[in-house]
Amino acid sequence: MFPALQTELKQQTLPDPYEDFMYHHLQYYGYFKGPTCLSSTVHRQIEAVSRDSLMLTSPLLKSRQLLHDDLGEVNSRLREPRDLFAFFSSSGPLQAPRWPIECEVIKENIHHIEWVPPQPEYFYQPTGNEKVPEIVGEEKGTVVYQLDSVPTEDSYFTSSRVGGKRGIIKELAVTLQGPEDNTLLFESRFESGNLQKAVRVNTYEYELTLRTDLYTNKHAQWFYFRVQNTRKDVTYRFTIVNLLKPKSLYTIGMKPLMYSQLDASTHSVGWRREGNEIRYYRNNTDDGQQPFYCLTWTIQFPHDQDTCFFAHFYPYTYTDLQCFLLSAANSPVQSQFCKLRTLCRSLAGNTVYLLTITNPARTPQEAAAKKAVVLTARVHPGESNGSWIMKGFLDFILSNSPDAQLLRDIFVFKVVPMLNPDGVIVGNYRCSLAGRDLNRHYKTILKESFPCIWHTRNMIKRLLEEREVLLYCDFHGHSRKSNIFLYGCNNKDRKFWLHERVFPLMLSKNAPDKFSFHSCNFKVQKCKEGTGRVVMWRMGILNSYTMESTFGGSTLGNKRDTHFTPEDLKSLGYHVCDTLLDFCDPDRSKFMQCLAELKELLQQEIHKKFKELGQDMDLEGSWSDISLSDIESSTSGSDSSLSDGLPRHLLNTAHELNQKKKMYKKKKRKPLQSRKQRNKQYQKSNLMQESKLTEDAPEGAGFASTLQKQPAFFKNSENTSSSMMKNEKPRLNELNGRDNGTSLGPSKMTTLILTKNKERMQREKPGFTVSCSPKRNTNPSQEPAPDTKPNWPRNRYPATKGGRTTAVAAKMAAGKPVLEQTGATAHASPPASEMYPLLLKGKFSHPSFSLAILHLLPFLKSPAPSQQTTLLGRSG
Repeated sequence: MFPALQTELKQQTLPDPYEDFMYHHLQYYGYFKGPTCLSSTVHRQIEAVSRDSLMLTSPLLKSRQLLHDDLGEVNSRLREPRDLFAFFSSSGPLQAPRWPIECEVIKENIHHIEWVPPQPEYFYQPTGNEKVPEIVGEEKGTVVYQLDSVPTEDSYFTSSRVGGKRGIIKELAVTLQGPEDNTLLFESRFESGNLQKAVRVNTYEYELTLRTDLYTNKHAQWFYFRVQNTRKDVTYRFTIVNLLKPKSLYTIGMKPLMYSQLDASTHSVGWRREGNEIRYYRNNTDDGQQPFYCLTWTIQFPHDQDTCFFAHFYPYTYTDLQCFLLSAANSPVQSQFCKLRTLCRSLAGNTVYLLTITNPARTPQEAAAKKAVVLTARVHPGESNGSWIMKGFLDFILSNSPDAQLLRDIFVFKVVPMLNPDGVIVGNYRCSLAGRDLNRHYKTILKESFPCIWHTRNMIKRLLEEREVLLYCDFHGHSRKSNIFLYGCNNKDRKFWLHERVFPLMLSKNAPDKFSFHSCNFKVQKCKEGTGRVVMWRMGILNSYTMESTFGGSTLGNKRDTHFTPEDLKSLGYHVCDTLLDFCDPDRSKFMQCLAELKELLQQEIHKKFKELGQDMDLEGSWSDISLSDIESSTSGSDSSLSDGLPRHLLNTAHELNQKKKMYKKKKRKPLQSRKQRNKQYQKSNLMQESKLTEDAPEGAGFASTLQKQPAFFKNSENTSSSMMKNEKPRLNELNGRDNGTSLGPSKMTTLILTKNKERMQREKPGFTVSCSPKRNTNPSQEPAPDTKPNWPRNRYPATKGGRTTAVAAKMAAGKPVLEQTGATAHASPPASEMYPLLLKGKFSHPSFSLAILHLLPFLKSPAPSQQTTLLGRSG
């Protein structure tokens, strides 16, 4: 069953110290229950046992670690972890699905038989007399079924467990009053089920409300529920009242599906299309947020006291997939070329399976030469038609057909049969438990939020490094168009012009009554940049597709106006394999014939387009240069904006942060509205800053003591100079000749500032004496007289600045030395007769130097009578 164990079981080796250590190690951790060492006798006994019985009984199945070479010697290299454990045991149970802890789940196992209708199931033909029932609601009706705990968009996924919510499962259906009570009993709390509420509005009439995708308020389209206590030969009416799509295949005659358990058990009859008076219309009761649409139909049940199911399409659950994979894993033949691995775990902890299908190569060169094909399905959980196509493909590729063997010889198939198991389990239509559409997030970097998509893209990225990927295809379902078709990507490389359309055209020729090439589209829209086909195409896969299968049926050939059955969809999986062989045929005649046909079809389409526009154009020689994207219309898929953005739990965190940010902003002062208020506030802030600078300026001995603290002084002087430069900016603009458009040089600007300060000093009263803060003044001789009050000028700038500047200027003009004090040592600066003329002549013409000198001048203090010099501190 597992080829990796084949060589290992045939070896006869003596006990090895390393092997003995590994057995002890595994036994300690509970992975190995067998003996510590294996003797050659045990090896011979193992060889005598057939492989199938060994898989049932051998205790070594999950514990053998060591790899052996062809000579039978032990190689101390450990086996890769993925080869250690089998996913299925033929005697063990399947992995039970894990549900969000908010979901109630009934304990019954729901199983349906597969059945092919003996006759084609035709579309319903509307008569025009279909009744449009008035929506009554629970105010006038009686609620007979309603889910209590349904996660909405206000919550997000936190954890999961097998069986869902803890505790006793409530009985949601009404209690029958006796055998004569004909109320239907509804239920949907099973795998892939979806029904939120049922209201009885008449004896045999019910209004149904679907549950939206968990943790969202959108995507109410998929339905799957059970009814019991039926009555025969009575016409029932069901009306679903909260569908969200304005267009549907129900408008052109698609019928709902019904399944009768009595028919299945007695006549082996499975799902079949039923219903009359089918009508899809807009709901008049609008909630003001988004319009709702209704689907109504009538039905007659075949038996009394029967259990019946209704569904939007043939269900295919996570358990169905596991049963199929279990049968493949237990097949001695299929397990030779089909390796089953875990790609990752979903948000809820369910396994996302990866199948690698290929025949073993005879040489490493042969293995490396194989191209790869990647197929995925069920990224949208409600599109179960994708699973039926995938099942048909797996049935064929795992068979012993000569074509299947040839495909396995020349290709390596990587298959992810169910990308969104969480959504399939809970009955979502489009989203995962993150509340987002996974087919819009293939470019994501959020590994923990979108694990299935992230690991799929990463797997394909590694695969591209190993070998060429010939084709990528993701299986989907479509709710508004008939037939089966492909969405692809236009290749801009002229070398491969139209090559991406060859495979769809070949497929349409192999399945002419199901596949429509006319419905295919190859335009890459901006809103579809995050889809699987576009991301894989940009990664380098030339033939990258989304396969869309209708929920309805065909409008082509012998299948015209009939519904698709599971067998029809499975047959398309076979046609995919058949088309692959045609596409890769060494004889390129088929390929070139399709390419020539595509060029002719495209030329006709261009002529048609120009004719519609009323233009005539000679396309000979230049028609192939026209952009194909201009010709094709946009795809009619679902709006990506409905489920784009961050996952629900991160969106909730972002919302909380935004709320905190808004609260923080509310605490701040409101911005000033008028220019007058802004100017007033600006002048006030300038006054406060300069007043503070003046009060903090040291004087006399206090200034000298401050200078002794060199690091602090440097820091303070730099900060103060910077603040003053900012505050002086309006006045400097005036000095720069803003009115006449001229700019003053540093020497002229210095002269103007000194002159203005001198004039300001002269305007002061004679008795005014400069003082600073009492706390900073340590020289009593410099205190002002008690009756002396400062006379503030009208411009509110302190006279201290003008006084100190004038005193320094006077000394510099007189040629007296100005000392620079650093620490305890005073150094004589160059005399003013040398420095000041240089400044005026522009020798120190750099603006930063001039401004630094100008803004250090206000820190000076007029000397006391006993002092012969004035100390000047510089910031370096």
